[in-house]
Amino acid sequence: MNFSTACKSTSTNAKRRQSKFTLAFFCVVIIAVLLSSCSENIFVTPYGNKTLSIDTLSYDHSIITGVKNLNFPAKGNSLAQNKAGNYNDLYTEFLIKFTNFGTLSALPDSVVATINSANVVLYVDEYWGSEATISLDISMLSNDTSLYWENISDVDETFEKLDGNTTYYSSIDVPTDADSVYVPIDLTLVDDWYTKKDSFYVNNGFTVKKSDLSEGLIAFHTLEYSSTENDLRPRLRLECSLRDTNDVYLKDSTFFVYSSGDMQYTESNSIVPDTLFYLSQGNIHRAFIEMDEIRQDSLLGPTDLLNKAKLQLVMDNASSHIFSGDTLIYLTARLFKTDYWEDDSIKYMYTALSNIINDPSDTISIDISQLVQYLISNQKEKQHEGLFFFLNNEYNDFNILSIDPDKTELDIVYTKVNDE
Repeated sequence: MNFSTACKSTSTNAKRRQSKFTLAFFCVVIIAVLLSSCSENIFVTPYGNKTLSIDTLSYDHSIITGVKNLNFPAKGNSLAQNKAGNYNDLYTEFLIKFTNFGTLSALPDSVVATINSANVVLYVDEYWGSEATISLDISMLSNDTSLYWENISDVDETFEKLDGNTTYYSSIDVPTDADSVYVPIDLTLVDDWYTKKDSFYVNNGFTVKKSDLSEGLIAFHTLEYSSTENDLRPRLRLECSLRDTNDVYLKDSTFFVYSSGDMQYTESNSIVPDTLFYLSQGNIHRAFIEMDEIRQDSLLGPTDLLNKAKLQLVMDNASSHIFSGDTLIYLTARLFKTDYWEDDSIKYMYTALSNIINDPSDTISIDISQLVQYLISNQKEKQHEGLFFFLNNEYNDFNILSIDPDKTELDIVYTKVNDE
C-alpha cells in the first residue's frame, strides 16, 4: 500500500469516528430532553405546553338506539355442504350433475369400456334431527338445452328455470349415522350422459330433496370439499369391463366421474323479534345495531386519541344453543352503512373478531376500536350507520346465539390532551 492510499484510509476512518461521535452526542441530548419532559409530564405543541392523561368513557345499553335482525339466504353454489330436509324453520334441497367423463375419454382407441354398474356416491357430513333414517327423493332434470346451468350460475334463476322440469326417479333411505350413500343410476341414462354431447342434448343432473316435510336435515360434502387426508367430493362410480377392439376381455376397472356442478336452494320461515341480537348459522341471521351517540363529533375532543374500544355482550342462556363439540364459535363485528334497514342496500367495511365462544354462559368481548374510530371521525353520509354481527361458518351447523341488549357494555379508553 502506497503513502497516498494510507492517507486516504486514515482520513476516512477519522471521518467515520467523527460521525459516530456526533451521532452519539445528539442522541444523548435528545434523551436528556425527553427525560426532562417526561419528569414534568409536559410536552410542547404549536398551541403551547400540554399534558397527557388517560381517561375512560363507559356506556351501558342505552347507547344502542336501533336494533334490527335480518335473515340472510343460505343458498349458494360454492358451499362446503349440500343440505336436504327441514330443520330450524329452514327448508333446503340441492341440485347436482356429473359431466366430467375424462377418465373414460382418456382410454386409448384400442380399448373399449362397457359400463356394468353406476352409482352416485354422496358422503355424509352431518345430520340434524331425531330420525334414525331419512328418506330422500331423486328427480331427474329435463335434458332440454335451454335449461343448461353451470356451477357459477345464479341459484335463484337456475331453480326458477328448472321448476316443473323434473321427473321423479327414485327414493333412497339413508341411515342418519351413515358415512356415505349410494344412488343407483340406470345404465342407459349414464350412457346418454357420457355419449350424447351434441346440441340437442344436455346433462342437467338431478335434484335431491327430503321425501316429506317432517323435521330432519342431512348435509353432504360438496365438490368444493378438499382435504389432505380424504377426498370426499361427490362422484359417479362406474364399474366397467375393458375389451380390445376384437372384443377380447382385458380386465375390470373402476372409474370415477367427479361432480361438475352443485348448488343449494333454501327457504326460511324464521321470524325473529328485534328485542334481542339474534345470530345463527344454517338458517342465517345477523344483528344490526345503531349507536347514534357514538357518531357525534363531540364524543372525543379534536386532539384526543382513541386507544381502545371494547364491547362486551352477554348471551341469553334460554334462547342460545351451541351443539356439543362445536367449540370454535366466534362472532364477527363489522361496520355497516345504509340508507335503509334493508339488507340489499347494506355496505360494510372493517372486521373485528370476538373471543372463542364455547358455552352460552360465556361473555363475548370484541375490540371494535377501528370501527368506533370511523364512526367518530368520518362524515355522516348515510341515514343509518352502525355495527352488525354474524357468526363464523354461517352456512354450516345450526348454532344460535341470542344476545341480551340490556346487558351490553362499551368502554372507550382514550388519551386526553390537557392544558398545563
